[in-house]
Amino acid sequence: MLGLVVDARPIQAHFRIPHSSLLLETYPFPPKTTAIGMIAGCMGFGEEEFLQLLRGVKYGVIIEDPGERIEEVSAIYKNPYSPSYPITRVSLYKPRFRMFFLGEDEIIERAYEAIQDPVYVPYMGESESLFYPPGKDFVEIVSVEEGEETTLRSVLPGDAKIKEFKPLRKRIQVPRMYEAPVDFIVKGKSRRAVYGKFIAYSGGFVELEEPLKVMLFDGEPVFVF
Repeated sequence: MLGLVVDARPIQAHFRIPHSSLLLETYPFPPKTTAIGMIAGCMGFGEEEFLQLLRGVKYGVIIEDPGERIEEVSAIYKNPYSPSYPITRVSLYKPRFRMFFLGEDEIIERAYEAIQDPVYVPYMGESESLFYPPGKDFVEIVSVEEGEETTLRSVLPGDAKIKEFKPLRKRIQVPRMYEAPVDFIVKGKSRRAVYGKFIAYSGGFVELEEPLKVMLFDGEPVFVF
């Protein structure tokens, strides 16, 4: 079984949490829809092919560095008689993510080639948050095996029971629950996101109360969904 590992180090990134309007918060990691969307864009896929890829490829992520949290405040001017409310947009400055993809060998091999010679420019969440390869070895194909682990660094399912979080760095993010999009329901011109619950953290690893089914990407245990 083959897997794709991508080392992503954008200068800035914004993965909007869609539940607010005046505060445009960001997820601390690329949701599955964003990560698969980036791969689909590299491959030149349209919406239908993107949705097939979204449902056929599993994804996991490790937050290697959360980056610096930056806030941009702006006000949208409509007309002299409309109230103007400040809008705060939160972005991540120089984060680092290791993104893991698991699918049919042919798709993984095509994605490996496409991300090195993309049809469309890859970006991280928004078109202004461009994907910058950190070096020539930013993407690789690795062997993948099934396994069970209690010690992990990857984003976890929302029902995982954490026994302990062990920091390894000064800058950390303690485990926190998020609802992030994993799929879309398409009816005509309507698009509705389907959400899953996940636990994200960075700067350390977790010990779980019970073993979790994972995929071992060249030995690295990762929860994929």
